[in-house]
Amino acid sequence: MEKRNITLSLPVDLIRNAKIYAAEHDTSVNTLVRDLLHDALSLDDRADQAVERLLELADAGPYSSVDPGSIRREDLYDRA
Repeated sequence: MEKRNITLSLPVDLIRNAKIYAAEHDTSVNTLVRDLLHDALSLDDRADQAVERLLELADAGPYSSVDPGSIRREDLYDRA
């Protein structure tokens, strides 16, 4: 995977706290930011998939063979 450097402007206390947190969790601020961004973007993807599934169910109309009671919340949000 190709990587690029970026520059962030953050408050000094936030950077200090991020460095402390990263050290306490045996990681780097870079890894921490990358993981947080990945998690945030993955959450958006899962929400989009849930919306797609709901729209598919709505398109099936009131005479759908899918029993609404059979739809589990976990399936809609694909929680891992």
